[in-house]
Amino acid sequence: MAKTSERKKLTKKLDKAWRNHVCERDNYTCQWCGVPVEGSNAHASHIIPRSNGNRLRWDKRNGLCMCFHCHINKWHKDPVTAGGWFDIKYPEIKSYLFEEKAKGTVKFSISDLEELLFGF
Repeated sequence: MAKTSERKKLTKKLDKAWRNHVCERDNYTCQWCGVPVEGSNAHASHIIPRSNGNRLRWDKRNGLCMCFHCHINKWHKDPVTAGGWFDIKYPEIKSYLFEEKAKGTVKFSISDLEELLFGF
């Protein structure tokens, strides 16, 4: 039971570190509309959803900083348009992500999570 709670704590830390890295890398600017974002309006969105493969969950290239409006109303509610936009704006990242996704999912051990957390 201790390992489960330890794993959950590390997972939360990694999620937060990943989110912070994505928003900092994108200079807290929505990559879709170009508006500066801050606080709860700054969303770090996964390109390949977390549910589609743990291999890419914390990959720094698997995220974009977006404002709430673009994240919810464009990225999630209109995935066909979002996919076309992403293909045009980030073709090299798309290639990388889909190659990595094709490798399949990976189960992370606690030591893997620690390495990811402290490797940011």
